Amino acid sequence: MSVLRLSFALALSALLPAAVFAQASRSSVRPRVSPVESLPQPAVPSDPLELVTGDAQPVQTAEQRLAATNLVENARALSNVRAYAYDLKTTFTSSGGDWNLEDISPSHNAYRWAAQGPSYAAVNLHLNKLFYTNQPAGPVPLRLAQVRSAIFFAYRLTGPRATLRTFTGNLNGAEVSCVLVSHGSQTKAATGGRRWEESEYCIDPKTGLLMTYSPVPGMFVRYDYTSAIHFHEKTIAGKFTITEAGQPIVEARTESVTDPANLDPALFEPAGLTQVGVGPVSGMPWYVRSSVIGGAPNANSTIHAVVLHGLLSPDGALSEAEVVASTDSSLNQSALDKAAEWKNWQSDNNEVEPGATPQWHEVFFVVKLLAPAP
Repeated sequence: MSVLRLSFALALSALLPAAVFAQASRSSVRPRVSPVESLPQPAVPSDPLELVTGDAQPVQTAEQRLAATNLVENARALSNVRAYAYDLKTTFTSSGGDWNLEDISPSHNAYRWAAQGPSYAAVNLHLNKLFYTNQPAGPVPLRLAQVRSAIFFAYRLTGPRATLRTFTGNLNGAEVSCVLVSHGSQTKAATGGRRWEESEYCIDPKTGLLMTYSPVPGMFVRYDYTSAIHFHEKTIAGKFTITEAGQPIVEARTESVTDPANLDPALFEPAGLTQVGVGPVSGMPWYVRSSVIGGAPNANSTIHAVVLHGLLSPDGALSEAEVVASTDSSLNQSALDKAAEWKNWQSDNNEVEPGATPQWHEVFFVVKLLAPAP
């Protein structure tokens, strides 16, 4: 069974009174709210970059939805280096050491990206939609996947089934317009601050630039435009920082963005590389929301939440799993054990049809646990 089919099955299994993982499906039938979801939800952790500090307002009209959606989409477009042929060089530092990245696209049918880091060196070529690499079976390190998501705005979309809420926040004394995005029905009538299921975009209303992005509570990307690079009409952040639980885990710097010129044609020849298939090796991040029910809830039951982050291989194995946020650290291992169940998922066709590129994905788990009543 493929991951997509399993995800759909798990979304349906959320109706059962048992510990489940549920990933949003495209079914037109909205999932019922389980008894545990009706209990008071814990507040998301405080964080210096958590800018939604009060009551977020639900989007209720077409005009409000258009304004919120345009805010997010325009922020992406303003910094989208891929609107032109380009040569982008990026460096970043994480606890594992220093990295150098280069992305080059001289035309719409050719794209080369290379990454050099501690114990890792990859050369990848997309040529006429075919993917070639010198790492046909190797994993994409988690920090590398995070940085590339931040550079290229590989974030969940504000589609027609997304629930949106808005808030006016403050970042270092400047007003920002924040949009909360959720793909779960539990937020449709939500009030108050940010909820565990919501991603968060905060945008400078004067420039339209994305200032912070948070895929899940506890993890933030902070874009810094003080040394921005202007490429055609695009504005590329000179630096960005990724934090988890209030601590920086990645410090990245845009070294240069230029028009590709005087390129060696050999850079775009697949000689020495392995042809893998059609399509990219990294897909959009996946989000998994779960409810772990430890018995029948009652008025004295307490909900706790743990947010996990990891890397999902093409065969369904989870690696580099880490805790991003938690309301009770004693429950972290229980959440990790639940996430580890993904390691046993295998597909019938190695996750892809013949000729397609097997994909790695960042994956975010929001695990809710029902604490026993006293």
